[in-house]
This record gives sequence, C-alpha cells and structure tokens, in this order.
Amino acid sequence: MKIAINAAAAKMGGAVNYLTNFLRHLPPSASGDQNFVFLPAETSNRLIDIPPNIRLCPHPGENVGGWRRIWWEQVKLRRFLVKEKVDVLFSTANFGMYRCPVKQILLVRNTLYFSKPYQQLFLPRHSLKKRIAFRLRRWLICLSVRSADIVMTPTQAMLDELRDFVDVPSHKALVNPYGVESASPSPGAPPVQSETGRSDPGHLCKLLYVSLYAEHKNLNTLLKAIPLLNENGAGKFLLQTTADPTWEGAAWTVTHQEDIDLTKEPGISPWVRLLRPLPRERMEQLYLDSDIFVFPSLTESFGFPMAEAMSYGLPIVAADTPVNREICGEAAVYFRPLDPADLARQVRRVATDQAVRQPLQIEGRRRAATMCRWDEHVRRVLAAASVP
Repeated sequence: MKIAINAAAAKMGGAVNYLTNFLRHLPPSASGDQNFVFLPAETSNRLIDIPPNIRLCPHPGENVGGWRRIWWEQVKLRRFLVKEKVDVLFSTANFGMYRCPVKQILLVRNTLYFSKPYQQLFLPRHSLKKRIAFRLRRWLICLSVRSADIVMTPTQAMLDELRDFVDVPSHKALVNPYGVESASPSPGAPPVQSETGRSDPGHLCKLLYVSLYAEHKNLNTLLKAIPLLNENGAGKFLLQTTADPTWEGAAWTVTHQEDIDLTKEPGISPWVRLLRPLPRERMEQLYLDSDIFVFPSLTESFGFPMAEAMSYGLPIVAADTPVNREICGEAAVYFRPLDPADLARQVRRVATDQAVRQPLQIEGRRRAATMCRWDEHVRRVLAAASVP
C-alpha cells in the first residue's frame, strides 16, 4: 500500500510530536508499504534513522501557509497522488483535499475552531480581521470534513464539538487516542514514591504545568491560585511551567500581558518559575522531580501532557472539561475551570491526603499503559486505510 502523509504544517509543538511518533510506529520495510511524508524542511532535518520505506519530502523554500498552502494541497499534491498512484492520503492537520482522487483520512486536531469556551471568552477580544480569518478557517475545515472518507479525532469530546458545526456520520468517524512517549510500567505497578504530603512545614510541594502558552491554556486561573495556596504559611507550593507568557510566540494572544503582570505580583513571583521549551531529557527530569501535575486548560483535543504525567505516576488536578475527564478519568481530581479558589482547594487536598493521591497515581499509570499507545493508534489508522 502507498500512503501519502500530509504534515506540511508540522513545525512545532504537538504537530511535530505527533508526526515523529507516528512515523516511528509505521510497519517496517518488510511490510511492502511505501510512505511519502510531506513536511517542512526544518522538521525533516530533525528526523533521523528513518526506515527506507519512508520517503521524506521536505517542502522547498518558504513555509506553506495561507493561500499558498491551499494551492499546494489542492493542486500540486493532487498531481503527486495521481502520478505516483498513491492509495491513501492521510491529512494530519485539520485541512484536507477537496474531491480527493484517492481515499482520504483527515485528522481534525485543533479544537479552538469548535470550542464554545474559546469563542465566548477569547475570540470576541481579537480584531475583526482575526475573527474573519478564524471563521474562514473553520469553514475550510468543515469543507475538508465533508470531503474526507474518514474523519479522525483523538477524543470523543472533540468529535462531539466538531459535530456541532458539521455532520460527521458514524460510518466515517474514527475516535483514535494518541500515544504517550514515555514508557509506562505495567498496570498495577507501585507508583513512584513522592514526598508530597509530608507534614513538615519546610516541605516545598512542586506543581508542574507543561504546555506552550496560549490564551485558552488558562494560566491566569493557575497563577491566581498560587497566593491562595501559600497564604497560611503552613506549606509552600512552587509552580514550574513551560506556559510562559513572555515567550515570543505568545504575542498574538489577548491574555499574555495580563499574565505577565500577574507573574510580577509579590504573592506570586517568588513561587512561579517560567520555563522555555526543554529538550526531551530535561522534560523527563522535570516530571520526575514534580509532586503534582496541574492542567487548567479550558479546551483541548487530547492533552499530551496529561497522558505524559499519568505515565510518570503524577497525581493530576485538572480543569473540569469533557476532554480532560475523557483522558484522565479517575486518575485526576477536577476543579471548576475559572475558579482559582477551587483549584487551590483541590491541589491542597491532593498534596495533603495520601488516600486521595495514591489511587490517582496508580490509575494514571494504568490508563497511560493501556489507553495511550502509539502502536495501537497507528494500527487503527492503517486499518481504516485498508478498508475498501
């Protein structure tokens, strides 16, 4: 089988993470499959040890974006599919080919275009130009969904949101959870021992929030919870986060300046460490050195960091959203998404009560090992590709 994988927009963050792990778990050359991967040149340069049955096709010169991307996907890529007699096109980033000449699997992975919280809280604060562009992109995604043979989302909650805007019949819908990179011990293995919950007043409880900064990531609520956690002086809570509002990529958001100002407040500044994106080995150590993983994000399609945190046996405190509950289940306790006081209460509860904390750790490891598997994710994609 010949598969073309359109990952032309995979430049950073979750898109690169997804592509890297997907390629690692494709069948070997002995399977007879051929895979053509269209991706940015800078991403191609970071991929090493690629099997010979995976042909990387870096997009030459400038990045694919805007109308240039539409022209490339709808015209140039179409010509390639026909010329090479490709069997299946796997479009990995929301936008697909209209009237595709071969079977097409479309991954819809950006939930912002279909998220009610995002459109109520943040979209109205953007300029008219950005709001028009937002609606145009959503319209193009809906056209892509109608054109695809299989529409894949990483969670049922994401599929439900998508269906509020476009019809996705059951026969073409595929809910396919992502995998998690870090190896998980077998289900039932004892959790990593943590010092969280010690009664001595000098103990520092380390909170971790892993994410690129964006307005819907809800750093604001987490920052406002920090002084509430530390107000009585009985225990100190330190937040470390890669959701850095001073990051240059945060400038497009309507929330970054407010969050920057919050990080400078006297009751918050000593207890927050902003981190830039870290290499894999540094991230692993960060997970291992932390006590509680906090995930306040208001809208996600999946939430890679929650799956990673579960695999490391970290107890999780997450915003009460359908996606977060679908991923974590009983491996997390939940708080009202915009309520800093409720967030502080739940964090303190997990930090001080081992009877609450330990079941979260055990269940998290079990879910990561059984639900979040890259080999199963790729298998389901290939199974969908093989169906006539």
